[in-house]
Amino acid sequence: MINSKAIEFLTPLFEIIKNSKGKTISQIKIELNLERVNMKKGASGLILETLLGLPNNNTADADISEIGCEVKILPIQRNKNGDIKVKEPTQIQMINYFEVANESWETAKIRKKITLTFWIVYLAKDNSKRLNQDDYRIIDYFLDHPNETKISTFKDDWELIQKYIINGLADKLSCGMGTYIEPKTKGKNNQDKTNAPDGKGGITRARRRAFYYKKNYTNSNILPNIDLSFFD
Repeated sequence: MINSKAIEFLTPLFEIIKNSKGKTISQIKIELNLERVNMKKGASGLILETLLGLPNNNTADADISEIGCEVKILPIQRNKNGDIKVKEPTQIQMINYFEVANESWETAKIRKKITLTFWIVYLAKDNSKRLNQDDYRIIDYFLDHPNETKISTFKDDWELIQKYIINGLADKLSCGMGTYIEPKTKGKNNQDKTNAPDGKGGITRARRRAFYYKKNYTNSNILPNIDLSFFD
Protein backbone atom coordinates (compact mmCIF):
# COMPACT_ATOMS: atom_id res chain seq x y z
CA MET A 1 0.00 0.00 0.00
CA ILE A 2 1.22 3.51 -0.82
CA ASN A 3 1.50 5.50 2.39
CA SER A 4 0.12 8.98 3.00
CA LYS A 5 3.60 10.55 3.14
CA ALA A 6 4.29 9.42 -0.43
CA ILE A 7 0.96 10.72 -1.68
CA GLU A 8 1.50 14.06 0.07
CA PHE A 9 4.99 14.39 -1.40
CA LEU A 10 3.93 13.41 -4.92
CA THR A 11 0.66 15.33 -5.20
CA PRO A 12 2.34 18.63 -6.26
CA LEU A 13 4.29 16.70 -8.92
CA PHE A 14 1.09 15.09 -10.16
CA GLU A 15 -0.41 18.56 -10.53
CA ILE A 16 2.57 19.79 -12.54
CA ILE A 17 2.18 16.95 -15.04
CA LYS A 18 -1.61 17.36 -15.13
CA ASN A 19 -1.13 21.01 -16.06
CA SER A 20 1.42 20.03 -18.71
CA LYS A 21 -0.65 17.34 -20.43
CA GLY A 22 -0.88 17.95 -24.16
CA LYS A 23 1.93 20.53 -24.13
CA THR A 24 5.09 20.20 -26.18
CA ILE A 25 8.61 20.58 -24.82
CA SER A 26 8.79 23.84 -26.79
CA GLN A 27 5.69 25.18 -25.05
CA ILE A 28 7.06 24.16 -21.67
CA LYS A 29 10.33 25.93 -22.42
CA ILE A 30 8.44 29.13 -23.23
CA GLU A 31 6.40 28.91 -20.02
CA LEU A 32 9.61 28.42 -18.04
CA ASN A 33 11.36 31.26 -19.91
CA LEU A 34 13.86 28.82 -21.39
CA GLU A 35 13.11 29.28 -25.10
CA ARG A 36 16.29 31.30 -25.62
CA VAL A 37 18.48 29.13 -23.41
CA ASN A 38 20.76 26.64 -25.14
CA MET A 39 19.24 23.55 -23.52
CA LYS A 40 21.61 20.65 -23.91
CA LYS A 41 19.55 18.32 -21.74
CA GLY A 42 17.47 15.56 -23.23
CA ALA A 43 13.73 15.39 -22.75
CA SER A 44 14.10 13.42 -19.53
CA GLY A 45 16.54 15.95 -18.07
CA LEU A 46 14.26 18.82 -18.97
CA ILE A 47 11.19 17.17 -17.46
CA LEU A 48 12.92 15.93 -14.34
CA GLU A 49 15.25 18.77 -13.51
CA THR A 50 13.47 21.81 -14.88
CA LEU A 51 9.76 21.08 -14.84
CA LEU A 52 9.64 19.00 -11.65
CA GLY A 53 12.70 20.45 -9.91
CA LEU A 54 14.23 17.01 -9.36
CA PRO A 55 17.90 16.22 -9.99
CA ASN A 56 18.87 13.35 -12.29
CA ASN A 57 19.95 10.55 -9.97
CA ASN A 58 22.62 8.00 -10.82
CA THR A 59 22.92 6.60 -7.30
CA ALA A 60 21.57 3.32 -5.93
CA ASP A 61 18.84 5.18 -4.05
CA ALA A 62 15.47 6.04 -5.56
CA ASP A 63 15.16 9.47 -7.20
CA ILE A 64 12.93 10.71 -4.38
CA SER A 65 14.73 8.98 -1.53
CA GLU A 66 12.46 10.48 1.15
CA ILE A 67 9.62 8.22 0.01
CA GLY A 68 11.53 5.56 -1.93
CA CYS A 69 10.07 6.61 -5.27
CA GLU A 70 11.81 6.40 -8.61
CA VAL A 71 10.87 8.76 -11.47
CA LYS A 72 10.91 7.40 -15.02
CA ILE A 73 10.30 9.19 -18.30
CA LEU A 74 8.59 6.90 -20.82
CA PRO A 75 8.57 7.73 -24.56
CA ILE A 76 5.70 6.27 -26.57
CA GLN A 77 4.97 6.11 -30.28
CA ARG A 78 1.86 6.07 -32.43
CA ASN A 79 2.30 3.85 -35.46
CA LYS A 80 0.78 4.40 -38.91
CA ASN A 81 -2.03 1.97 -38.08
CA GLY A 82 -2.92 3.99 -34.99
CA ASP A 83 -1.46 1.53 -32.47
CA ILE A 84 0.18 3.19 -29.47
CA LYS A 85 3.17 1.40 -28.00
CA VAL A 86 6.18 2.06 -25.79
CA LYS A 87 9.08 3.22 -27.95
CA GLU A 88 11.98 1.53 -26.15
CA PRO A 89 13.07 -0.34 -23.01
CA THR A 90 13.60 1.85 -19.93
CA GLN A 91 16.87 1.84 -18.01
CA ILE A 92 16.64 1.03 -14.31
CA GLN A 93 20.31 1.08 -13.24
CA MET A 94 23.77 -0.02 -14.32
CA ILE A 95 24.85 -3.55 -13.45
CA ASN A 96 27.88 -3.93 -11.22
CA TYR A 97 28.64 -7.59 -11.85
CA PHE A 98 30.49 -8.23 -8.61
CA GLU A 99 27.84 -6.47 -6.52
CA VAL A 100 25.01 -8.42 -8.13
CA ALA A 101 26.89 -11.71 -7.73
CA ASN A 102 27.20 -11.10 -3.97
CA GLU A 103 23.64 -9.88 -3.36
CA SER A 104 20.54 -11.82 -2.45
CA TRP A 105 17.16 -10.71 -3.74
CA GLU A 106 16.39 -9.36 -0.26
CA THR A 107 19.49 -7.12 -0.38
CA ALA A 108 19.50 -6.34 -4.13
CA LYS A 109 19.96 -2.63 -4.85
CA ILE A 110 17.60 -2.83 -7.82
CA ARG A 111 14.68 -3.23 -5.42
CA LYS A 112 15.01 0.43 -4.42
CA LYS A 113 14.41 1.31 -8.06
CA ILE A 114 11.29 -0.75 -8.78
CA THR A 115 9.14 -0.67 -5.62
CA LEU A 116 7.42 2.65 -6.34
CA THR A 117 7.75 4.48 -9.65
CA PHE A 118 6.29 7.75 -10.89
CA TRP A 119 6.05 7.28 -14.66
CA ILE A 120 5.76 10.34 -16.91
CA VAL A 121 4.71 9.48 -20.46
CA TYR A 122 5.44 11.60 -23.52
CA LEU A 123 4.95 11.19 -27.28
CA ALA A 124 8.30 10.85 -29.07
CA LYS A 125 7.24 9.33 -32.39
CA ASP A 126 4.01 9.93 -34.29
CA ASN A 127 2.72 8.27 -37.45
CA SER A 128 5.92 6.19 -37.28
CA LYS A 129 8.04 9.34 -37.63
CA ARG A 130 10.50 10.47 -34.98
CA LEU A 131 9.61 13.90 -33.59
CA ASN A 132 12.08 16.67 -32.91
CA GLN A 133 12.71 17.02 -29.19
CA ASP A 134 10.89 20.37 -29.03
CA ASP A 135 7.81 18.64 -30.45
CA TYR A 136 7.73 15.89 -27.82
CA ARG A 137 4.38 16.14 -26.06
CA ILE A 138 3.47 15.30 -22.44
CA ILE A 139 0.68 12.71 -22.42
CA ASP A 140 0.03 11.58 -18.83
CA TYR A 141 1.49 10.05 -15.68
CA PHE A 142 1.04 6.89 -13.63
CA LEU A 143 2.19 5.85 -10.15
CA ASP A 144 3.28 2.21 -10.28
CA HIS A 145 3.40 0.12 -7.11
CA PRO A 146 3.88 -3.49 -8.30
CA ASN A 147 1.96 -6.17 -6.42
CA GLU A 148 3.50 -9.36 -5.06
CA THR A 149 2.92 -11.28 -8.29
CA LYS A 150 4.82 -8.71 -10.34
CA ILE A 151 7.60 -8.49 -7.75
CA SER A 152 7.91 -12.27 -7.95
CA THR A 153 8.45 -11.98 -11.70
CA PHE A 154 11.08 -9.28 -11.16
CA LYS A 155 12.77 -11.62 -8.69
CA ASP A 156 12.81 -14.51 -11.18
CA ASP A 157 14.32 -12.29 -13.88
CA TRP A 158 16.94 -10.89 -11.52
CA GLU A 159 17.93 -14.33 -10.23
CA LEU A 160 18.35 -15.64 -13.78
CA ILE A 161 20.66 -12.75 -14.62
CA GLN A 162 22.54 -13.22 -11.35
CA LYS A 163 23.03 -16.94 -12.08
CA TYR A 164 24.74 -16.13 -15.37
CA ILE A 165 27.00 -13.61 -13.64
CA ILE A 166 27.97 -15.97 -10.81
CA ASN A 167 28.79 -18.72 -13.32
CA GLY A 168 31.15 -16.48 -15.25
CA LEU A 169 28.73 -15.93 -18.12
CA ALA A 170 28.17 -12.17 -17.81
CA ASP A 171 29.22 -11.71 -21.44
CA LYS A 172 26.56 -14.24 -22.50
CA LEU A 173 23.69 -12.23 -21.05
CA SER A 174 21.02 -11.33 -23.59
CA CYS A 175 18.18 -8.84 -24.00
CA GLY A 176 16.01 -11.83 -24.85
CA MET A 177 16.21 -12.95 -21.23
CA GLY A 178 13.59 -12.14 -18.62
CA THR A 179 9.89 -11.35 -18.61
CA TYR A 180 9.98 -7.86 -17.10
CA ILE A 181 13.71 -7.10 -16.76
CA GLU A 182 16.47 -7.48 -19.35
CA PRO A 183 20.26 -6.99 -19.14
CA LYS A 184 20.82 -4.55 -22.01
CA THR A 185 24.30 -3.63 -23.24
CA LYS A 186 25.71 -0.17 -22.57
CA GLY A 187 28.84 1.56 -23.74
CA LYS A 188 30.36 2.67 -27.01
CA ASN A 189 31.05 -0.67 -28.69
CA ASN A 190 31.85 -4.37 -28.21
CA GLN A 191 35.20 -3.47 -26.71
CA ASP A 192 33.72 -1.37 -23.90
CA LYS A 193 34.04 -3.94 -21.13
CA THR A 194 34.34 -4.12 -17.36
CA ASN A 195 35.36 -6.70 -14.76
CA ALA A 196 33.05 -9.58 -13.91
CA PRO A 197 33.34 -12.87 -12.00
CA ASP A 198 34.75 -15.73 -14.07
CA GLY A 199 32.91 -18.38 -12.07
CA LYS A 200 36.17 -19.76 -10.65
CA GLY A 201 37.02 -17.11 -8.09
CA GLY A 202 38.79 -14.90 -10.59
CA ILE A 203 38.02 -12.05 -12.96
CA THR A 204 36.92 -11.95 -16.58
CA ARG A 205 35.86 -9.12 -18.85
CA ALA A 206 32.31 -8.55 -20.04
CA ARG A 207 30.33 -5.94 -21.94
CA ARG A 208 28.88 -3.22 -19.75
CA ARG A 209 25.18 -3.75 -19.15
CA ALA A 210 22.28 -2.19 -17.28
CA PHE A 211 19.02 -3.52 -15.94
CA TYR A 212 16.16 -2.33 -18.13
CA TYR A 213 12.40 -2.63 -17.93
CA LYS A 214 11.43 -4.64 -20.98
CA LYS A 215 8.85 -3.11 -23.29
CA ASN A 216 6.69 -6.08 -22.32
CA TYR A 217 6.42 -4.64 -18.81
CA THR A 218 5.70 -1.04 -19.74
CA ASN A 219 3.34 -1.97 -22.58
CA SER A 220 1.31 -4.30 -20.37
CA ASN A 221 1.51 -2.55 -16.98
CA ILE A 222 2.01 1.18 -17.58
CA LEU A 223 0.44 2.05 -20.93
CA PRO A 224 -3.02 0.56 -20.09
CA ASN A 225 -3.21 2.95 -17.12
CA ILE A 226 -2.44 6.06 -19.16
CA ASP A 227 -5.09 8.52 -20.36
CA LEU A 228 -4.70 8.39 -24.13
CA SER A 229 -7.64 10.69 -24.90
CA PHE A 230 -5.14 13.09 -26.54
CA PHE A 231 -5.16 10.71 -29.51
CA ASP A 232 -8.97 10.66 -29.91
